[in-house]
Amino acid sequence: MTTLAQLQTNFIHDCLSGTLTVDKTLMAKDLDTQFISARGLMGIYQHSAIANITNSLRLSYAVIEKLVGKDFFQLMCKSYIVKHWPSTGNMDDYGESFSSFLAAFEQVKHLSYLEDVAQLEWLFHQSSLANDNSYFDWTRLAKVTTSENITFLLSPSVSIMSSATPVDKIWQMNQENAPENNELSLDGTSDTFIVLFRQGLKTEMMTVAESEFTFLQSIEKGLNFETAIESAKAVNADIAIDDCLKKYIELGIISGFSI
Repeated sequence: MTTLAQLQTNFIHDCLSGTLTVDKTLMAKDLDTQFISARGLMGIYQHSAIANITNSLRLSYAVIEKLVGKDFFQLMCKSYIVKHWPSTGNMDDYGESFSSFLAAFEQVKHLSYLEDVAQLEWLFHQSSLANDNSYFDWTRLAKVTTSENITFLLSPSVSIMSSATPVDKIWQMNQENAPENNELSLDGTSDTFIVLFRQGLKTEMMTVAESEFTFLQSIEKGLNFETAIESAKAVNADIAIDDCLKKYIELGIISGFSI
């Protein structure tokens, strides 16, 4: 007799194993197949599981769905799910590799911007789930006598990304309240540098200059303040570091520091 634990294992296997075959349906010997085959029965559960996981991806990648259409989005999701079944029951953690999947998906390879749009959407998703920002300790900073060894820290909800396409505009054009009939040319566009950060319950998106992006990127890498300044000035020697630092602290993008 099959134990309860083994039944549960077999059920999960059949739901998440992709295409079911007669010899690979592990639940076959424990199901009543008088009116419908084991493969047919488990196919119902598998279809339901794929539909639920697709709904989770739809929440994370609403713009991608709008760009490619509902039916094609479902087709892509099914292909993705079969190759990348969830490893846990927490759907908040699922779908991080969807952007790289899109880059390799044959039918949309010519839409090169989809990968970066998907990456942007995933960063929005992560920001919405991140811990709240801590308050910056200006008093403690005022007591620092030298900036040589200070290392600033980004807030948990902050993500940064760069793209060769205007993904910020693509994302904005596909929001509910966006003006209709907008057109965007992807020819001759320069790189886009984006900072995502949460204020209250809302995640904000801001485009920044390359030098400021490089400054924040250095902080993200854990480099000290002096090294971050050098990296930013290598991009733009005229960057106003004091103003830049003050702005990002006031926005809550930089939330602390260590010495």
